[in-house]
Amino acid sequence: MNLISHKATHVKPSFLKLHIFLAGILTTIIFSGISFAQEVGKVARASGDPTAISASNQTRKLSKDDAISVGDTIVCGDDCQVMVRMKDNSTTLVRAKSKIKINEFKFDNQPGDTAKTTLLAGTMRIGKGQPENVKYEAGAATIGIRGTDIEVAIIPEGQKDRSGIYNYVYDGETLMALNTGESSPVEKELTGFAPATLLPGEKRLQILRDRPAFLQSGGFDALMNQLTAPRIPVMR
Repeated sequence: MNLISHKATHVKPSFLKLHIFLAGILTTIIFSGISFAQEVGKVARASGDPTAISASNQTRKLSKDDAISVGDTIVCGDDCQVMVRMKDNSTTLVRAKSKIKINEFKFDNQPGDTAKTTLLAGTMRIGKGQPENVKYEAGAATIGIRGTDIEVAIIPEGQKDRSGIYNYVYDGETLMALNTGESSPVEKELTGFAPATLLPGEKRLQILRDRPAFLQSGGFDALMNQLTAPRIPVMR
């Protein structure tokens, strides 16, 4: 692809696979997956009217302490948020106007543990308070986190913010690598960005110094911060 041409190059999100690795934990954001019915965690907090669609296409409303299983698709509309505390002690926060699917989950506190979550639309925040080696797969990017707190968003065309895939790092560091070969570390308080449409001469993978304006903290972020903060030993 000639990035110096005078025509903008459009990269469809479904064709873009973004890899973000950090210290041995891998999360992949893709657009499809196979589901298995087993519990992966429970709803820690819920506001608005979130729902879950099971692997058998049954829809149910979500509230605190409800179980989330492999194959569930969590849907949040306007003025809605839902936080899921996973069995591996990680936390997933689904923002308003967002949809994720739990494709796969295995946790035995072993190196081969894996979890795969699909970000279908919108924004999700992922945090781990403990550095277990767990794999994740979600939406149109691959994301790895270990003792890390990040946010991933898919912004479609026609929105106020520029379309593409965003990865903001609250704490820790990630390594983003596109399937086209580009890669770059993303450090704390920086944003990795893969635009959906490339401008002339523009890089496919960029590091933004500013936090994206659309990332607005909600009512559950304070709890998320507590869950992802490192534990400080008490001296006696």
